[in-house]
Formats: sequence, structure tokens, C-alpha cells
Amino acid sequence: MLQNEHVRPHSEKIQPDYQNRLRDWLQASSKGRFSEDELKLHRSAALAYADPRRPSIRSLYQMLCAMLDHDGNLTGIALNCPSYEYFRRLVLTLPADYVDHMRYGRGIGLWDIVHDAGQIIDDIATLTPTRS
Repeated sequence: MLQNEHVRPHSEKIQPDYQNRLRDWLQASSKGRFSEDELKLHRSAALAYADPRRPSIRSLYQMLCAMLDHDGNLTGIALNCPSYEYFRRLVLTLPADYVDHMRYGRGIGLWDIVHDAGQIIDDIATLTPTRS
């Protein structure tokens, strides 16, 4: 693959089959001790896990807590940061095929990973001059 080619050739729009699963995920994640605004922020941070830049759950959690702390400092109202376990569970309940599609561009299996690695090796071999 050339450097300027898109890593993810699929459409950026959420496909209809994922919309229903995400709707179910939103409804299932609406229970808890947090307000609707807090839940919306938690869900937004969790949904960012499906980003093609592949953020870690821990980095998203740290970002969420930093946002809540910053907002609390600005408003003077202390906001509760969810526990890491709660946030991790929220992320892990995202539809797995949606996450794979958004992070990697298609459903990923072990064969796909090995095949892509083989392609990279082939590409490098064709670009590397042979030594005599």
C-alpha cells in the first residue's frame, strides 16, 4: 500500500446495520447513578474507542477524567468521574463488529492480520534495492 493511500477504504457513515446495534447499546448503557448529561459524555468517550486512530481504553478514560476535572474547575461544581472498571465495561459492550469495522476498516480475523503483514513485507521487499 502506498503511503498516501487511505488505510480505511470504507465509508465514514455509520451503516444501517450498525445503527440498530448502537441504538441498543445506548439504551442498555443508560442505567446507573449518573445524570443523562454525564452518561452522554461517558458514552461519547466510550464510542471514541472505535476511532481509526485506535485509542486505548485507558487513554480515553484519562481524557474523560481530565475533561470532568477541567469542567469542575471552571464551574466550581465537583463532577464524579466514573470508575475505570465501569468505563472499561461500557467500552467493551460496544458492538464488536462495529468497533472492528471502524478501527480496522473491516471485520478482522487472524488470517487478515497475517495476510496484511505479508503484504507489508512484500511491499518493503519491492522498494528495497538488492545488495550485490
